[in-house]
Amino acid sequence: VLLGFTISTVTLIPIIDAYASWLLFFVIFSFVLSFVLGKIFGLDIKLNILLASGLSICGATAIALIGPLIKASSKFIFISLAILFSFNALAIIFFPSIGIFLKMSDYEFGVFSALAIHDTGSVIGSALAFSNPSVEVAASLKILRTLCLIPLILLLNYKFNESKTSFIFPSFIIYFFVALTISNLFELSYSLIDYLKILSKAFIVFGVFCIGLQSSKIEFKEVSIKPLALALVVWACVIPMAYFISVT
Repeated sequence: VLLGFTISTVTLIPIIDAYASWLLFFVIFSFVLSFVLGKIFGLDIKLNILLASGLSICGATAIALIGPLIKASSKFIFISLAILFSFNALAIIFFPSIGIFLKMSDYEFGVFSALAIHDTGSVIGSALAFSNPSVEVAASLKILRTLCLIPLILLLNYKFNESKTSFIFPSFIIYFFVALTISNLFELSYSLIDYLKILSKAFIVFGVFCIGLQSSKIEFKEVSIKPLALALVVWACVIPMAYFISVT
């Protein structure tokens, strides 16, 4: 949320203009690919939806919101979160080195991390490990990707919720845009922006630490081979696609 105070619409609008269509295609392709593979692998429909949502949109956030909505069992939620948290940890460790090896620019790596990594915290953490300028690009595009939750939640709410009334929306998106609006309507001092950048980085580091704690609690024997294989296949497909989009 604090990153919203440090992002200018001068940066945000060109990113949206350049990548909105690519992002929509990326999310739809990832979701459909995951869902079709889940059908082929014979996964339960609710586990299939959780994995497809997490792999295509925003990882644990999607799973945490959609799980109760579709009345998924705690076991299915755990399996999905375990896989995604493991992928997040791997991405934070290895993706910055991959970006350096491929000689990606700050802008390119920001786009790449926003598309190839699932959770917002891990996207920002990976971008921060690569360079400070890539964080702004990564945060802007990842928030736009997270907005794809809205139509998915509406659809699943209609299908699985008998009351058709409850609607859950990730509040951090609202707070992010409030912060973005304030920072662009009012001229914030450079010292305040620098302070907010430092504070946001501190929270990001703490968030990455929490991801590590969550990953350490995972008992991998509880994760069966089929959902893990599905997730690996989808990730193996979308990483090259994310790279292609970022350098195009």
